[in-house]
Amino acid sequence: MSSPRNSIFLPGTLFDGGLGTELYERGFYINRPFEELNLSAPADVESVHRDYLDSGAKFLTLNTFAATRVQLKEFDLDTKLPEIVEAAVRIANNARREFSAAKGSGGSKDSPRLAFSMGPLGVLVEPLGSFGLDEARREFADVAKIAAENAAKNPRTHAYDAYIFETFTNLSELEAAVDGVRSVDRERPIVASISVKSSQKDLIAKFAERFGSRDDVDALGLNCSEGPADLYATLKILRPLTTKAIIVQPNAGTPRHLNGRYFYMTSPDYMAKFAKRFVEAGATGVGGCCGTGPDHIRAMGLALKMTTVQSSGTARVETVAARDRAAEWKRLTLAERPASSIGESLAAGKKVHTVELIPPKGTDTTKFFEHVNLLAAAGVRHVNIPDGARAMTRVGSLHLAALVQNVTKGKVRAVPHFTTRDRNLIALQSDLLGAAVNGLGDVLIVTGDPPKLGNNRDASAVYDIDSIGLTYLVDCLNRGVTTQGEALGSRTGFGIGVAANPTAINLEVEKKRFRYKVESGADYAFTQPIFDPESFLRWRDDLGKNYIPHVVGIWPLISLRNAEFMANEVPGVSVPEWVVDEMEKAGDDPTEAVKRGTAIAVGVMEKLEKSCEGFCVSAPVGRAAVALDALRSFL
Repeated sequence: MSSPRNSIFLPGTLFDGGLGTELYERGFYINRPFEELNLSAPADVESVHRDYLDSGAKFLTLNTFAATRVQLKEFDLDTKLPEIVEAAVRIANNARREFSAAKGSGGSKDSPRLAFSMGPLGVLVEPLGSFGLDEARREFADVAKIAAENAAKNPRTHAYDAYIFETFTNLSELEAAVDGVRSVDRERPIVASISVKSSQKDLIAKFAERFGSRDDVDALGLNCSEGPADLYATLKILRPLTTKAIIVQPNAGTPRHLNGRYFYMTSPDYMAKFAKRFVEAGATGVGGCCGTGPDHIRAMGLALKMTTVQSSGTARVETVAARDRAAEWKRLTLAERPASSIGESLAAGKKVHTVELIPPKGTDTTKFFEHVNLLAAAGVRHVNIPDGARAMTRVGSLHLAALVQNVTKGKVRAVPHFTTRDRNLIALQSDLLGAAVNGLGDVLIVTGDPPKLGNNRDASAVYDIDSIGLTYLVDCLNRGVTTQGEALGSRTGFGIGVAANPTAINLEVEKKRFRYKVESGADYAFTQPIFDPESFLRWRDDLGKNYIPHVVGIWPLISLRNAEFMANEVPGVSVPEWVVDEMEKAGDDPTEAVKRGTAIAVGVMEKLEKSCEGFCVSAPVGRAAVALDALRSFL
């Protein structure tokens, strides 16, 4: 939809190139935020702006891409945000004023425009991360408020013409950015730009659907990602989906690493060829992102002068295409996922009873499968397999789970735990796809114990996302897309299990996080070991509409030492004092201790059998027979 604000985005508008690239070329490295240079090296920042103006750019991007408190806090510069923003706008105005004076265009409509740049916050925002969307809106609103108030007080030295949100990959975060800025400034135009590959057709369609229909967004953008060839293919997909202006700013190809530095090899002539193709394909404005410099922009500007531009307002919007692509995102019900054995049982109204078995330390699985066979013979259909429990090196849960199902020919189905501790976003998705290929249909999502608890204390903890984000990630794969919206061509069918702790120290936080897990796609929950039935019943009642099927964790104690350890050294587990006292009565008799521990476990299950959907009994210290004795009467 047309807006009076978008009149500044004229067909054939030339934007500048990579600001960070040019500062890097001048010897400023990435061990400090480029935005800080507004204070410590203003002349260099202004010099970059002047070089781009001299190369023909009609739109300058301010040095504010990462100028948010959350980004600057990493360098202890968050308190400097107002100064950094003020300096960025002032520096760009100086460059524009001096350039216009030299060209004799000061104050005319031909004077270059200034775009206030905003990038992602650099933290994982909902739904992948725990940084709330409300917090994100406030971050962006605070920055816009500083800039807008300075412009109102000093229009000659602190004016700017538009906002450009660059390099976003999370559409929810981009919406938060737009909403935040619009809460304090409804006058200046907004360009909403994403970094996306042409293969991510679903994300492109969603982008057009969510931002093409917003009256308060004046232009859409495609920037960064890869080189001009792929961005051209992306433009060809986006252009039919919106009548809004589209700004295209590709990288100068893919960088090469040499002697500790990165080099972009794409030539100005190559960029110029694509500048022509961009506008012929319907782009309103073109410029550059990473790796592009004044020479690239100069060449692109010359190419634009010899190109017939197309008005964006004449494009036919293919809303059906967007709807069809969006339909691929439909979430299947648990009953519609036949790979999920847990889901099959729950859909049939059956109880889910499982035993948790610790993976072996080495490659000898003989003892492990003796336990599996013992359980299978007694009618146990599921086994849970922890993923590096207590941060100890053991056989991987996904590999062992697939082996269990293969060896037992599906008689025993495995529920592998899956942690965010050891894998980045790429590995998380790849490993889960591999698990699906290997026939796994259920996964229990956990954040994972920190490495310092285990036997590899120097190991790094990845934690790109937490268990809430991982829940969303698995839900994405179940809908046939990656977290970036790239279509997979097929979908996984995982039953998504999540952890719950009814005895958490801060129950309000635990309930809030659990609600987020449910909203992110959780199908069922496994609790921490429960020794006090009332704690679970209170938890169930408190969850209300957020309750999903719960498999209650049970731990048959085998000694007083075991009870004391669980009570004092296992995070997230609450053992009432009466339980410890009961185990103490066994004295030094190990048989009596196991008997009492089993009786306590059975007592908890008897009280909760009608209030939950099943039990997960842990095999204490690897003793599967003890777990089976506790569970036997419920099978």
